[in-house]
Amino acid sequence: MKAVVVGINSSNGMYAAEIDDSGEYVIFELLDTDEPEIGDVIIHSDFYSLGDEIYRNLTQGVSIEVFVQNVGDKNTARQMLA
Repeated sequence: MKAVVVGINSSNGMYAAEIDDSGEYVIFELLDTDEPEIGDVIIHSDFYSLGDEIYRNLTQGVSIEVFVQNVGDKNTARQMLA
């Protein structure tokens, strides 16, 4: 699966990425030092798994450790990044 980073709240380390242009967003907390940027392409076998995960940032060519908080629609992503 592929997701594109569309939202960042750098003050709390939260990110939102749209999953496969589906209108669904995975919201995760970064537990790593390699920070994704808006537009970065992230891949993982299952973005619907919550908790500790390792995502691959194809754009930057690195693996990142994240804690997946939620999967939801655009409003859910916006609220969680606020």
